[in-house]
Amino acid sequence: MDTRIPAVATPSLTTAVPGVAVAAPDPRRWRTLWVLLVGPFLSLLDAFCINLAAVSIDRSMGLTAFEFQAVAAGYGLVYGLGLITGGRIGDVVGRRRAYRWGLALFALTSLACGLATSPEVLIVARLAQGAAAAVMLPQVLALIRIQFPEDERPKALSWYAVSMSLGMVAGQLLGGALPAWDLFGLGWRPVFLIAVPLCLLAYESTGKVAQDRAVDGGGRIDLAGAALSAVGLTSLLIPLAAARQLPWIPWGVALLAVGALLIVSFLRHQQSRTARDLPTLLPVQLFGMRPFVLGVLLTFTLYVATVPFFVLLGLYLQEEGGLGPAAAGLAFTPVAVGIGAGARLGLVLRARFGPATLVGAGVCSAAGLGLALWAVAMLSGPAALVTLLCALLVFGFGNGTSVPLVAGTVLSRVPAKDAGAGSGVLTAAQQLGAAVGVAVGGVFLFPATEGAALHYVPALWVAVASALLTVVCALLLVAGGQGARTAVRPPSARP
Repeated sequence: MDTRIPAVATPSLTTAVPGVAVAAPDPRRWRTLWVLLVGPFLSLLDAFCINLAAVSIDRSMGLTAFEFQAVAAGYGLVYGLGLITGGRIGDVVGRRRAYRWGLALFALTSLACGLATSPEVLIVARLAQGAAAAVMLPQVLALIRIQFPEDERPKALSWYAVSMSLGMVAGQLLGGALPAWDLFGLGWRPVFLIAVPLCLLAYESTGKVAQDRAVDGGGRIDLAGAALSAVGLTSLLIPLAAARQLPWIPWGVALLAVGALLIVSFLRHQQSRTARDLPTLLPVQLFGMRPFVLGVLLTFTLYVATVPFFVLLGLYLQEEGGLGPAAAGLAFTPVAVGIGAGARLGLVLRARFGPATLVGAGVCSAAGLGLALWAVAMLSGPAALVTLLCALLVFGFGNGTSVPLVAGTVLSRVPAKDAGAGSGVLTAAQQLGAAVGVAVGGVFLFPATEGAALHYVPALWVAVASALLTVVCALLLVAGGQGARTAVRPPSARP
């Protein structure tokens, strides 16, 4: 069976609009969807594998505190900062071509991580791997947006959510198991090397077909905008990530102020270029659409809760539960089961209950976190472990239902020509939410006194509070009647 992604014309809309021709859906779109799903699987695999593999890397290389943080967090930082630019690259050069570039770069950088002989080489390779993921991932949502008709898109997005959940759980499991198995005496290195054959297989499957045409910018990228956004976001995130190391006066406050000014300058720069009809990095007109803004904010708060919860639980299961790295990774299996079930059953629930399903999914995620908080604060021994596994299942079901519904709502508001940039904004909200959540959660988790017990309960409260904000965003989205709307406005109707 030919699994290569076929050529697809890029339509301006996927819904019927009077006087606008609509391209016929590709007949092989379902058979080739798996090739696209390699991207989210690998990007999450390498984001989460480090949670349990970092200890083995530290023992092997003798990392300093700075090197340890750079290996653990550098990928996520570059990944999050590059997603908007990566999405716009797909709009300019073609999403299929950009996806293929991302796969090739991810294979090379994963190989470099696996073969690294010094902390410096590993750090550089890890940063480059984050940049490769930033080019690769936004193209997946963009291609789903333009390849699948509106009535089929929720099902395709549900499989996208499943691939992400599998990447998270596989990262946790393999990050602990592979170093323990010490395959061929390679220690932790297969954690990164496993991505290479998957990238090559997907790369080959997307080759030798016509590219979808570039749809914006005439081959130009707003480099000044990319620099402003990257430096601005970095200046905002560093004080959060190093809150306990940086003296807040003057350096911490100064960096926050510089970051805020640069972000304001970036937004004005984008507005100015839009007014002059020049290529932009960010389609600012999208932020005039209330459902788009609420959907992005909902995604941000959801990931502020999700990723820190996984990090906290990985530590708790090993430090307090007495589990080894492999067993701790395996304990996350209920999340994958819950997300898979939620992604599939969410379509049925949406058909039955309408947009209110999104609110119910948020409540389910918050309930799972609340159950985990109760287990950590009030229980111990086997009772705590069993309760945590149940919490993971409930939390996973809520997340699996939320992610495709939110993605569908956000992407339905994005014109096809801006699909890459819109997808970049959405995935950037996910990654930056994760970075902010880990940073803020870490402030509450680590004690002021060196060697004292970790404060799991206050850190979990941060995740619970963020999950409750997700419910508020879902309520606002549904209350405005926007959650049920799926038609895309034609370009002339955009604000």
